[in-house]
Amino acid sequence: MTRLPQHRGEFGGEMAGRPRGAWMERFNRPDFAATAVEDLLTGAERLRRAFLKAPVRFAARDTALASAGDPEPAVFLLHSGFAYRSCAMADGRRAILDILVPGDFTGLDHIVLARPMEEITAADRLSYHALGATAVRALIADPAIALRVLALIAEARWRGDRLAASLGRLDAHARICMMLLDIYERLRRREVITRPSFSLPLTQEQIAEHLGLTLVHVNRTLRRLREERLVLVDRQLVTIKDLDRLRDLVRELCPSIEILQPRVSLSAAIGA
Repeated sequence: MTRLPQHRGEFGGEMAGRPRGAWMERFNRPDFAATAVEDLLTGAERLRRAFLKAPVRFAARDTALASAGDPEPAVFLLHSGFAYRSCAMADGRRAILDILVPGDFTGLDHIVLARPMEEITAADRLSYHALGATAVRALIADPAIALRVLALIAEARWRGDRLAASLGRLDAHARICMMLLDIYERLRRREVITRPSFSLPLTQEQIAEHLGLTLVHVNRTLRRLREERLVLVDRQLVTIKDLDRLRDLVRELCPSIEILQPRVSLSAAIGA
């Protein structure tokens, strides 16, 4: 099970007391204003500390953490495992709106909504912390926490906008490449993984529901990626065979996305 290291901050060790310029990757999230960084760091630490005081909860695969219409929705910090946000269409089909990885906060809109507008579901065995909406509203009286919450909402909105753009402009091959690279970069940035491989506990049908594809398209594209020796997906284990080529491909297909490469290793950056 993919697990978030206990000793890392919410920024995954990327920003706290370390060089930022070479690290920030706009592929993963929007860049933050330099004048806001210190407050964001402070808010991230305080928000995370508040959630870690709540007991660890567990959910089995396919368990709904929040459902549309819940009268008392919570806000969640994922500790290990994957989850996803989804909504049901009028014809019974489902659209997966966002894939959630260890370290993600989700349900932040529950702070102001009377009832959830979508479902949050465990994609595999999940551990997480939860706080009620009332408790989180009290936390955002702290300006630093409020700024961090705003940044988290901005990141989620940015991922949603990018997904919408990919559905409108990219073919199946590009959509899947972009999704796999995105998940890899998010996990790597948080130091959940150190190699170009990770567990992706989504079925091909769920990938199709996320990317607006048919199951046939997903199956055919994953086979093509394997034949190209680019990415191998075998029994929900993703192995990126050629990371540089995958990054170059995403740049070529999505020129508006800039992927900045770190000039030094993480160990060198933190003086380990």
